[in-house]
Amino acid sequence: MKRAFATVTAAILCGSAWAAPADKPGHQNPKPGSNSEAMSATEDTVAGAIGTVSAEMTTTTKGFVTAAATSDMYEVTAGKIALERSQSADVKAFAQQMVDAHTKTTETLKGILTADHIGVVPPAHVDSRRQAMLDNLRGASAADFDHRYIVQQVAAHKEADILMRGYAKSGDNAKIRSFASDTDGHVKMHLARAQDLAKKK
Repeated sequence: MKRAFATVTAAILCGSAWAAPADKPGHQNPKPGSNSEAMSATEDTVAGAIGTVSAEMTTTTKGFVTAAATSDMYEVTAGKIALERSQSADVKAFAQQMVDAHTKTTETLKGILTADHIGVVPPAHVDSRRQAMLDNLRGASAADFDHRYIVQQVAAHKEADILMRGYAKSGDNAKIRSFASDTDGHVKMHLARAQDLAKKK
């Protein structure tokens, strides 16, 4: 009885966490054009470097679920911002692909956690690093937006590739290792597409 209750509770918590808005509670979004492109570029470069180190060190199930869920929340939100703000048909097509793909990986990972009674609750909101990245997208000028989005996407998918490859090799849960291995193939394709778009920006 206690195990059944715990399982149901975990499922509810997982569902509510992923359904919640990505932004931190009470967060105020910057207005378009209010950010300095030079400052945003510097901040995003530092964020990417931190993300790479973090991804390389993630081997526990809790760490992986937290990182993957946060990445998905960032990707879906960033994609929706791009769909609203981008002036490029190619960028919008890529953004829609990111929204669809990362919504799907969220649901797949959530299903594994529930089905296998894995007692890890994903975060309800993005971390401070991803929040700053989203703010740099929202605050970008119209002229700078597409470049800022694609630069972030290249860095984010390099980080995701490291995260997925690392957990697939050394992670402590077999089902999630398989998920990471399968997901990494898609991540590599997304990275290649983002890099192609970066050459045009």
